[in-house]
Amino acid sequence: MTSPEQNLDKHIQILLDKAENDGKIDIDIIKKAIEFGKKSHHGQYRKNGDYFFIHPVRVATKATDYNLDTNTVVSSLLHDTVEDTEGQQAKELTQQKLLQTFGQTVFDLVEALTKVIKNQHLTLLKIIELGSVDFRVILIKLLDRLDNLSDLNYLSRKKQRRICQESATIYSEIAHGLGLIEIEEELNNLIFKQLYPFAFQKISKELVNFYQERQLAIQQIVENISTHVDPDSVHSVEPEYAKPQEFLYDRQEIVKILNSIIIQTHDAMGCYKVLGNIHTNFRSVPLNIYDYISNPKANGWRGISTKVVVNGEQIQIHIVTTKFHENNRKGVLTLINEGIYHSENYREFLQLYMDVASDTIRIEDVFRRSKEKTIQTMTPAGDIIELRYGSTILDFAFMVHSKLGLKAAGGIIDRVRYPRNKILEDGMVVKVIKSSAITAEEDWINDVVMPKSRKEIIKYLHLQE
Repeated sequence: MTSPEQNLDKHIQILLDKAENDGKIDIDIIKKAIEFGKKSHHGQYRKNGDYFFIHPVRVATKATDYNLDTNTVVSSLLHDTVEDTEGQQAKELTQQKLLQTFGQTVFDLVEALTKVIKNQHLTLLKIIELGSVDFRVILIKLLDRLDNLSDLNYLSRKKQRRICQESATIYSEIAHGLGLIEIEEELNNLIFKQLYPFAFQKISKELVNFYQERQLAIQQIVENISTHVDPDSVHSVEPEYAKPQEFLYDRQEIVKILNSIIIQTHDAMGCYKVLGNIHTNFRSVPLNIYDYISNPKANGWRGISTKVVVNGEQIQIHIVTTKFHENNRKGVLTLINEGIYHSENYREFLQLYMDVASDTIRIEDVFRRSKEKTIQTMTPAGDIIELRYGSTILDFAFMVHSKLGLKAAGGIIDRVRYPRNKILEDGMVVKVIKSSAITAEEDWINDVVMPKSRKEIIKYLHLQE
């Protein structure tokens, strides 16, 4: 049987190996942080008997997968050091040592992740508020929650359910909104297993059976597509299958196992060439072609999406470069690392959660989970406004600016004036008409689908009351 010391040493070595292979991480600082963390968490144990420090080591190890700097990995290692120090005087001493040893950036990140004692709402508010300025706070918190969800077996059932429900309502939604597909899938997988173990097993078994039934037909679809694309342009043609966690929120009958076909090319020009091959040889489904290379999604997703009929079935196809495919699963983090995506781009998204965290608006009034397809519209100046399918001119106005939404009287599209509840379509250029005489009313909520629009209308009505 492995002792707690051996188990901790094993995880520390995994972290050191990954940090050394990274090349950009200062291994000496990581070793110094490990010693600091060991001393800070000395004598602390997890419910399963392991040393507590094994948890931050695992969080830091996961952080190395996201092309992060040394300070972020160190902050992941030390994110619980202040919080778990007993007594105010001892906490202040730990903070001083942290600042002196690792500098202001690490100190600020750890401070942002330190819980407000016995106040869950203030803790969440603090994380999201500071995370809207420095994205690393959000990422470390998501990785922290991910590791905690993987280790719930020794907690009471009541506490397990509370952690899972909070994770589903807040953290899974944040990961989805920011395009962190890997983290979102892992979160939902763990939540599903813990909250509904029997349903998870049942759906997993049904998916396996459905895969076995459809395997030959799917293989023929992939082969048919492969024969009609230029092999010199294509790196791979792979099916993407449905996963159990996709049924966490909706237990509808399983009617398909194939979500899409992913075609990876060597470069962006290859994507357009493959699109031409596909549409030349297969009948396309109207109004289902989306170019997210020239106009990336708000969460950073890049590629071309289309739907065609293959062997009598409608098949969703995503055409991406190998680099796009890797980066798409890391969402806005990729754009942040590339220096082309800044905090103001996701601050408005996180603002929704600040209202929930501060307990001023009921969560069900703000979040209506929807993962339907999105559309891209434009302002007359050429700025892309990404909206959910079914969005209106009023939604568009709120996404441009909150004050514009509250005064929106309608909009002009192709020189034709429309009311504010006009449903928009992909590619529309919209000029919002505003009027100082307009006052938002309760029935406006029926004319919007975007969470931000709902939040702004509800907030305005509350203020009037």
